Amino acid sequence: MRFVIIVDAFMVTALLLGGIVGGSLTMMAEAIRASLSYGLECFTIVVLRRIHRGVLADMEFGAGKLEQVAGVVIAASMLFGAVWIGWNVTRLWSGQRQLGAPIGLAYAAIVGMVNLYANVVAWDSVHRSMTADASIIMDAQLRLRWVKLVSSLVVSVGLTVSALSTDDVVVAWADSLGSLFVATYMIVHAVGVLRSALPDLLDRSAGPGVRDAVTHALAMHASEYDRVLRLRSRRSGRTTFIEIHLAYNAALSMAQVQQRVEALKASINAELADAEVSVVAMSANAASVME
Repeated sequence: MRFVIIVDAFMVTALLLGGIVGGSLTMMAEAIRASLSYGLECFTIVVLRRIHRGVLADMEFGAGKLEQVAGVVIAASMLFGAVWIGWNVTRLWSGQRQLGAPIGLAYAAIVGMVNLYANVVAWDSVHRSMTADASIIMDAQLRLRWVKLVSSLVVSVGLTVSALSTDDVVVAWADSLGSLFVATYMIVHAVGVLRSALPDLLDRSAGPGVRDAVTHALAMHASEYDRVLRLRSRRSGRTTFIEIHLAYNAALSMAQVQQRVEALKASINAELADAEVSVVAMSANAASVME
């Protein structure tokens, strides 16, 4: 991750120069996208370091909310960036924005090729660092790196066409289509992040899959408790938190109740490996009084 951030620092600077000095709208669009992604990468490595060193140990439900808040901020920024790109494409075709100079477009094409190579190297670096139990942050980084690699390939082709063509119409089409491709990617990525992050930030239920697994486990142990008083679930990053309130026969000893609770937890964890299960046990008599 540190290697990727160092490489991206140089590439973001080169992309911004290519967009501003070279006059390429495609390069400017790619620079906006890269700058926002770079901000998320910096946040990611800070969070990873703090998790690894136990600095965030006080966050008892994990750092998933931090990841999701950062994702929402970046997604909102990407939507604004996509609108800005679309507005400039309109200006380009209405004649209010000039085409880039040939030397500037040539520079942008070179930067695009270098950016493509850098994304290949960065994707390979993240891919080789993955393990079977990699965190949700690293999974997201690998997916992001792959999409950036494909995006940089398309952008590089568009920039090369703009640099080699002497026809203003072809240059305008190549620059516009490249910009709109980047804008579309930003919108799709932003919507995907918002759809996955906002429900978890609002503590939506972990979903029918989790509820079905818990219900199945409860059915397997139905003879061991009196009734279910409450069942709640939510996600925080990769982890699913499940809270179950059960009423037990008042004649059971604490040791017997605990043994049954542990058996139920084991059954749930067998179906949901990343679940943290909390079971609150009450006597059936006390539960009846409270109800």
